[in-house]
Amino acid sequence: MLQPTLTRRVEDSLRALNGAAPLIGVLEALNAAYQKIDTCLLGIAEGGGNQIYDNSSAAHSQLASLSSVTKKFSARSLFREVERLEQQLSATLGEGLDEPKFVTNFLEKLDAFAESYSVYVAHQAGTNALPLLLIARHLLQALENLRGFLEYLSANWSGQMKPQTDEAELSLVLTNISNLEDFAEKLLALYALYAELCYVLGVSAASHPLRIGKIESGSLWTRLFGDTKVIGLMVELVEGAVRFLHRNYTTEGKFSAIPKKIEALDSILDFSNRLKESGADVSSLQESLAKNAVSIANSLNTLISSQPVVEVNGKVLSIGQEAQKAHLEQALTKKITYEVPDTNQPDEE
Repeated sequence: MLQPTLTRRVEDSLRALNGAAPLIGVLEALNAAYQKIDTCLLGIAEGGGNQIYDNSSAAHSQLASLSSVTKKFSARSLFREVERLEQQLSATLGEGLDEPKFVTNFLEKLDAFAESYSVYVAHQAGTNALPLLLIARHLLQALENLRGFLEYLSANWSGQMKPQTDEAELSLVLTNISNLEDFAEKLLALYALYAELCYVLGVSAASHPLRIGKIESGSLWTRLFGDTKVIGLMVELVEGAVRFLHRNYTTEGKFSAIPKKIEALDSILDFSNRLKESGADVSSLQESLAKNAVSIANSLNTLISSQPVVEVNGKVLSIGQEAQKAHLEQALTKKITYEVPDTNQPDEE
């Protein structure tokens, strides 16, 4: 399905969710009632004195008096709202999404809520109140998850996603992407570089994941958001690596590679000093930095090797028109010739 069609469907679905005021009002009222029962359960768990009896009695009273909450809302209007929402979401989001679980999960809980509400309205007993409160809480969470997912899609497709307060942005354009495998390798190299820098800076990659703002193919353009310190260092290393490779671009149209040793990274990219400036305790990392250097150099080489033009956060880094021409001629030559490898060369560490 074309993106403009999906965009329209996502926007229609968001309007349907945001317009479901009767349903949201009921869910929020039921969730408030459940929170009171949560407080009672906490008192029972703490025990002591008459807390167990008092809180048990209070929890039962909440369940028994739930009708005082539901009578404020028209059951008929609520059921119409549920049916309308089910029909709209099924029509707009029934196909074409990469992550349909947010939609199916919400629709399943919406149906279960309608059934539970119907049972409670027919017989307003405490035994029917508890299942209603539980499914209402789950449905409210599923609704917020679905809304967040749809807002993410809408922002991503419109290019309006922004970094959060503790994040920075890396916008990277690579102009020489030859095939799908190359495209995938570049993305994996970006992730590997971010994960390795998280490690050396003592940042949790799980708590501060690398988020996708935008990815487009052809030339690879990606907007990524991640931890401020890590992204800042990442930008500096990528820029430094590009400049090194461009400076060492040969007249034969070949790119050099960044050596995979900490001494080379320090010499070429001022790596250790950049780590210190980013707040890393370099002295405690001495034993692991050699291994880190290999991984970082691998990622940088995979990411920007054979790239005559690289754009980093709007800054264009180019080896120049003549060098680009030489590079493209060399690339074409490699497609129709076979170069016997020099077996006398020592292995690169």
